[in-house]
Amino acid sequence: MKGRNRVLVIGLDGATFSLIDPWVEEGYLPNLHHIIKEGARGDLKSTVPYITSTAWSSFITGKNPGKHGIMDFAIREPRSHDIRLLNASDIGGSTLWTLLSKGGKRPVVLNCPMTYPPQRVNGFLVSGMLTPSLRSPFTYPPSLREALLERVPDYRIEPAVATSDRLRTKREMTEGAIIGAKAREDAAYLLMEQLPDWDFFMIVFIEPDRIQTYLWDDMDPSHPRHDPSSPVRDSILAHYRQLDAIIGDLLERVLDGRTTVFILSDHGFWGVHRFIYPNRWLEREGYLHLKGGGGIELFKKVLRKSGLAGPAKRLLSRFSPSLALTTQWRSVAFTRNIDWSRTRVFWGADNGFSINLKEREPEGIVEPGSAYDSLREEIIERFSQLEDPVTGERVVERVLKREEIYQGPFVERSPDLRVIWKEYPEQRKTYFSAGELWSNEIFGQTNQSGDHALHGLLLAHGNHIRRGTIASAQIMDLAPTILYLLDLPIPEDMDGKVLLDCLDDDLTSTRPIRYAAPSDTGTEVGGSYSEEEKEELRKRLRGLGYLD
Repeated sequence: MKGRNRVLVIGLDGATFSLIDPWVEEGYLPNLHHIIKEGARGDLKSTVPYITSTAWSSFITGKNPGKHGIMDFAIREPRSHDIRLLNASDIGGSTLWTLLSKGGKRPVVLNCPMTYPPQRVNGFLVSGMLTPSLRSPFTYPPSLREALLERVPDYRIEPAVATSDRLRTKREMTEGAIIGAKAREDAAYLLMEQLPDWDFFMIVFIEPDRIQTYLWDDMDPSHPRHDPSSPVRDSILAHYRQLDAIIGDLLERVLDGRTTVFILSDHGFWGVHRFIYPNRWLEREGYLHLKGGGGIELFKKVLRKSGLAGPAKRLLSRFSPSLALTTQWRSVAFTRNIDWSRTRVFWGADNGFSINLKEREPEGIVEPGSAYDSLREEIIERFSQLEDPVTGERVVERVLKREEIYQGPFVERSPDLRVIWKEYPEQRKTYFSAGELWSNEIFGQTNQSGDHALHGLLLAHGNHIRRGTIASAQIMDLAPTILYLLDLPIPEDMDGKVLLDCLDDDLTSTRPIRYAAPSDTGTEVGGSYSEEEKEELRKRLRGLGYLD
C-alpha cells in the first residue's frame, strides 16, 4: 500500500566492503547480494578522526566535527592534561531526530552511539554506546526501559568486556556478538509493534566493530599474529552471515513500496600490523623531553631500558585492584614524565599533535603567531616522511592542520595537527597510533588485531532508489538526505548534501530541496556521568583501544 515515504537506517558499525564483497561472491551473504544488485552502493567517507563517536555525531547532525564538537570520546579540559568523557549533551546542534520530531514525524532510534543520555523525541529512543549500563536511564520514554528488558532479557549495550586473557576475550566477544545482535533484532520488533506508524527507524549493530577489533588476526592469514588453528577463525564470517539474515528479516517486514532503506558503516576496517608511538618520534627528534630523577620516573626509565615496560603495563592493568589506580598511573606516566619546560610538541589523549602553546597549555612554552605556525609546518613536513624501518613503507597518508579539516565554533577542541594513516588495501592493513610512553621504539609489534579505516560503506535500496553507484558520499550527507526523503526542510548550517545521484527522477524532478534557518545550538538532553559510570566507560573504551 502506497503512502507517505518512510526511512529505515541499518547501521553496521565498522562493516567493510573488503569483507562483504568476497563473501557475497562466495554466496555467504544472499540478502546483501540482493540489495547490492538491486540498489545503489558506494564508499562512505568517515570523519577525521574516523572513530565511532565523531562519525556517528556527524551522521546525527549532518555537520562536520567543528560544528558538533565531538572530536573523540573524551576532551581535554582547558589548560589541563586531564580528560573528560563526552556524551550526547556535548553535541552542538539539533539532532536528526529532534528535527524529525519538530517536523511532525515519528522517529525510532535504537542503539545509535552518542545518544546517552536519551533526549525527548516524538517516538522512541534507546541509547547506544557510552550508555554506562542497563541500570542507567537509557530509554525515552523512561517507561520503555522496563518493557524492553522484560521482552528482551538478553539485551546488552556491549558484546563483552576485554580482559587480559586474549583467547577468553575473543570467545566472549564471539558469543556476545551473536547474543547482542539477536537481542537488538528482537528489540527492533518490539519497537515496531509499539509504534507501527513510524516514519524513521534506525537500528545500529555495534558488534561488527567489536568482533573485528579483537578477531581480525584470527581471520586474516596475512596478519602477523595469525594462528591458522585458532578456534575462532571463522567467527567474523559467522557474524556477518547472522547480520545478513537479520537484514533479510527486517526488510521483509518493512519493504512495502514506501520505505527507503540505507545500510551504512561509520568507518571501515583493516588489520593492524604495526604500532606507532608518536611521542617516541617527538622525543627522538627533540620536540619532546622526558624528566630524569627518581620515584615513578626512575622506575619507568629502568623498565624501558630493560625492555620490561610492556609486560609491566600489562601486569598493572591485570592486577590493579581498581581501575582508578590504572587511570591514575597512566596519567602520571604521561604528564609527570614529560619535561614541559623543554617540550614543544606532544601527542596527547586527544589523538593528535598539540603544540605546547603559551597561555593555552598548562606549562606552554611556544609563542603564538609565527613560532606556532612554523612549528606546525615543520612537524607536517618531517612526520609525513616517516617510514617503518622493518617494512620500508610510508606510514603517513597526510598530516593536516585542524582548520583544513574543520569549520565551526568547536575547531579549537581538536589537536593542532591530525594524522591520516596510510592504508594498504591489497594487504588489508593499516597502522595504529598510541600516545603512551611505554615503548622503547617508535614502532612496535601490534597487540591489537584490527582498527578503523577512513571509508565505510553505504547501500541504498527500496522506494525512490535507483540502481548504480553512489559517488563521493560522506557520513554527514545522510541527515540532509533523510530529511529530503521525508519532505522536510534542511537547516542551512548542515554541511552534508542530499545524495541526489542515488535517488530516482520521479522524486528529484518533483520535489525541490527546501532549506530552513540554522538548527538550534543544543540537544536539550543534559546529564553527566557519576564517578562509577566514568570508570566503567574508561575501562570499556580502553579495552577497545580508544583511550591510552
